[in-house]
Amino acid sequence: MRAYLLTFLLAIGLAACGSDNRRTARIPPLPPPGDSNRTAAALRALTLAINQTSPASAFAKRAVLLLAMGRVNDALEDINRAISRNDNIGSYYLTRAQILRALQQPGKALESAQRAEILGVDTPELYTLQGDLMQQQNDFGKARLYIAKALQMAPFEGEAYFFSGLIAARQGDTTQALTHYQQSLRLKPRYLETYNQLAAVYRSLGDHQSALAYNNRAISYFPDNPRLYYGRGLIYHVVGELDSATVCYQRAVQLQPNYYQAFFQLGLIFQKYRNYYGALTHYQRVQQLRPQFPRIDTYIGFCHERMGQYELAIASYTKATKNNPADQQASAGLWRSERRIYAQNSYNSLFLPETEPEKELTPTRSRPVLDTSRFRISTIQPKARLSTKTDSLQRTVRPIGGN
Repeated sequence: MRAYLLTFLLAIGLAACGSDNRRTARIPPLPPPGDSNRTAAALRALTLAINQTSPASAFAKRAVLLLAMGRVNDALEDINRAISRNDNIGSYYLTRAQILRALQQPGKALESAQRAEILGVDTPELYTLQGDLMQQQNDFGKARLYIAKALQMAPFEGEAYFFSGLIAARQGDTTQALTHYQQSLRLKPRYLETYNQLAAVYRSLGDHQSALAYNNRAISYFPDNPRLYYGRGLIYHVVGELDSATVCYQRAVQLQPNYYQAFFQLGLIFQKYRNYYGALTHYQRVQQLRPQFPRIDTYIGFCHERMGQYELAIASYTKATKNNPADQQASAGLWRSERRIYAQNSYNSLFLPETEPEKELTPTRSRPVLDTSRFRISTIQPKARLSTKTDSLQRTVRPIGGN
């Protein structure tokens, strides 16, 4: 009897332990987007499950959460671990394709997306993703086929209409692009990319009021998104409202300190105001964040030149001409700076350049020159001459050189 009771209690204890293990290692479902409290709770539960048993599904779900939170590199690490544990799940490859797209690696993302399709994933989400990746690689024919397949499966999928509009815009069909963007917005009113593209299209068309209207609507939904303030700055920049543009760019870099495009635009505005020290500071920040930014050494050299720092200007211009021998402005700036240094060393002003450096870095449109060979230039004649030979005034007109 005692042996029977001991066996019974042991069985109950083992069952309780198993129940506790299952409870602590339970993999929760993914929370709805935007619910920060449930997202944090799900992240903690998934991390606990990974620490206990490291199942592939827990890594995959945590990768989805990390991607939604913007932690893209951490998400890639998790999804790779999930695939290493189970490489026959198509949804894992779909997640990896989405992560690689966020990392701006469309080629690798497309490989993972195609692997997901081979493993049986048949969803509008996958086909929309493949359409986007195809258009990024300029394969517009296949991109349209994938988007059409996604819309056939889900006619009210706003994201698919967005990419259809993006393909049309890249092929120059602005009317079709606007139609698809607006349809996307009706189906998915909180899709950020649609607002950005609509504002960009209207800005390119010169309709700045419509561009600002879409930008305002987007900011009302996403008040802390740096891209929206950058886009707003571009609108003000185009119409010449530089103070308003400056405020928008500064807000963008405040929200995203590594936003090098906004720093570059700020540099252009400071250069426009001839504040070359301020422009140089922003250009150097761009160079620090993005060393391969196009012609950044030319802009830095121009600021040094205008500030009289000719040796620093020569160093920047030399680097610019080595990277791009066709950069004529860098070559001209290098020549001017070297002549200035030579003149300073020789104490002879005759060796200074005959003209001042260019007022603007980018070429400006010159005033038209009158071709005198096409016009007849008449000699100016006097209007009248007064004579006092008689008692009355006589009005006579004589040509110049006459007696």
